[in-house]
Amino acid sequence: MVAVDKEDLLLWQGSRELLVSLHDRMAGDHGRQWSELLERYSSLKVRMATLIADVEAAGICGACGGLCCMNGKYRFNALDALCGVAVNVSPTVDFCQSPLCPYGTDAGCSLSAPLRPADCILFICDAIDQKLSIPSRSELVRLEQQVRECLREASSVAGELLGTPLLLWGEKKLVSKSSE
Repeated sequence: MVAVDKEDLLLWQGSRELLVSLHDRMAGDHGRQWSELLERYSSLKVRMATLIADVEAAGICGACGGLCCMNGKYRFNALDALCGVAVNVSPTVDFCQSPLCPYGTDAGCSLSAPLRPADCILFICDAIDQKLSIPSRSELVRLEQQVRECLREASSVAGELLGTPLLLWGEKKLVSKSSE
């Protein structure tokens, strides 16, 4: 198991290096459009997280213990990571706590809402859903559509499938790079 954890960490680091290059290229080629797209994506995730926090989700999640956080290493997509690159933040990861999410701590997610995986922001369990008002549910649906549109737009602009989990995206890129 330790070998797999070390491999995941090396893959994480290699993927992040590739993303730094991609971000630099995109910032140079698309400048303001690229930065605005990343800012919009992050902002939408913050708005969704705020709506969820309003129903005291932290207490619900704390009582649950994070069942939705199992196997979380594949939740973080390439666009989520690019948002971190853009603000020069590299999340701390702990692949030794498998099957729990490598971004989790005893206090919950170590990632702030703008950097949290879209999958995690978009998922709403039954316990939280029951506490949401109808207007909040409607707003979450609208925001989710916008998050997904940002993912599509960023992927189109970059010519990359940025909704792909980072570890899978990086593995494919690193394998193709090493065979060149």
